[in-house]
Amino acid sequence: MNGTPVALRLLGNPKLLDETTISYEAGYRMTMAERFSVDIAAYYNSQGDQETVEPGTPFFGSAPGPPHLVLPLINANLSFGESHGVEVAANWKVTNRWTLSPGYAFEEIHMHLKPTSHDADSVSEAEGSSPTNMAQLRSHLSLGQGLSWDASAYFTGRLTDPVIPSYTRVDTGLTWQWNEKGSITFVGQNLVSDRHSEFVDSIGSAGTTLIKRSAYAKFTWRF
Repeated sequence: MNGTPVALRLLGNPKLLDETTISYEAGYRMTMAERFSVDIAAYYNSQGDQETVEPGTPFFGSAPGPPHLVLPLINANLSFGESHGVEVAANWKVTNRWTLSPGYAFEEIHMHLKPTSHDADSVSEAEGSSPTNMAQLRSHLSLGQGLSWDASAYFTGRLTDPVIPSYTRVDTGLTWQWNEKGSITFVGQNLVSDRHSEFVDSIGSAGTTLIKRSAYAKFTWRF
């Protein structure tokens, strides 16, 4: 700005309030057959005094040098909203040795700014940082002789802020329990792709997650 350095500075706000959330939840569990049961849960959250980052009045500063123009950013409570969702989980004992456990979760978040807010990012970040759809399918198979095989598939919908594509993750594991105290497990994780992103933090306040394909063995001994 005409040769004058410009700096963004986040300033404290002694009048900042605690964010509030009022939650309403309901659930129901039913056994539809001797081998099949379902759990259903629904919720609604009302959120008030949510944090926003508001631009303040620019001023000149001299420390640290050289003299520069400061564009202050101030935390305020000028956002509110609601979120709602439903979760369904089932357990199906296909045979005496094989069990399937599917699940599904749906969530929507709606945030709003108060008329006095000039925050350009908080609404999209709050609404876009959580997937709308998630699903899973877990399988447990007893092979006999102390051997069991577990496999699971997880689907996670895309994020819009930060932009993360949807992905499917598949894990599997083979366990041998040779007596009541000892067992060993061999596990493979994220078998569908070499790696996938789960979250990207654009400002560096949290770690960016890049999940790689992996394998490990676990030995367990119970005393």
